[in-house]
Amino acid sequence: MNIQTIVKSLRGGQTNTADQLRQTLDQINIEGLEAAAEKLEAERRRVLLDGSDKELEAIETKIAAANRDIERAYAAKAELEKRLEAAIAAATEAELSDRYNAAKAKADAAAKLLRKEYPDLGQRLVELIRVVAEADVAIEEANKRLPEDAAALWPVEVTVRRRPGSEEKTLSEKEVQLWCHAGSWEILPDNRQGEAEKRAKELGAEGRLPSDGIIHIHGGIRAVERRFIRRTYLPRTSPIHYSPLASVVLPGLVAGDPPIWEHRNNSTDMPRLVLARMSDLAIMRPMPPDADQEPVTQLIAVADTPAKAKEEPATIDMAEEP
Repeated sequence: MNIQTIVKSLRGGQTNTADQLRQTLDQINIEGLEAAAEKLEAERRRVLLDGSDKELEAIETKIAAANRDIERAYAAKAELEKRLEAAIAAATEAELSDRYNAAKAKADAAAKLLRKEYPDLGQRLVELIRVVAEADVAIEEANKRLPEDAAALWPVEVTVRRRPGSEEKTLSEKEVQLWCHAGSWEILPDNRQGEAEKRAKELGAEGRLPSDGIIHIHGGIRAVERRFIRRTYLPRTSPIHYSPLASVVLPGLVAGDPPIWEHRNNSTDMPRLVLARMSDLAIMRPMPPDADQEPVTQLIAVADTPAKAKEEPATIDMAEEP
């Protein structure tokens, strides 16, 4: 695209994207235009000496046109950079607007879901806490006097939620023979076990296996075969404690509302206290909205008018006690 075409595109006033403006900017070759003008200047100097006036007029016309193209290129570049800056700002603003609108849509949907679901979910959980507490009270009463041969009942959460841990459990045991450093129970590495076994077989075949069973292997190592029990087992695990279900905190939906559930002491594992707390929460009422508040009357001191203040100037003796 030559500079005349670029200038014509700027006159059209059409809105271009930032990418389109960058592409147009990249096509402006000011260095190339200046180099072409320099060649024309060099040709003019030659014509001044060797050419006719007609040839000189022709080359000067070309130089004038070339210089105009250079000026147009600088002007077009400045205008395109200005438009590019505005396009980037507009695109950034559009991007910010899209991101804001998307966030607002998510926030509105979440707020709607919170208003709709949270009170019901909270009440369902409180009802579950109530059922568990009532069952635990019944268990306490039953355990006070058990039927003959009946085992004591565990609280509901202990039955469902506890992870008591386990004792160590042997899976298998097998006697094995392994090569060790002579004079200790230190087992040779796996890559030396085969070497020691091979050497022992060679000495045995030659009838030269020492009576104490100690053999020498590469590296000056003295080795002897010892018996071991290879035992595979599951390690002991510790119990994992849980937080009682009644220890959760469910605030009211709106600030000032009584909590849906909140136990104010550490006795969340005492079902009777849990039920008593439920009774307390049941009679609590939310704070009234601002529109329902009682009006308050207030008297505000007003200073005297300037005219009256002049007639009866107010004096205060700062030395006297009020």
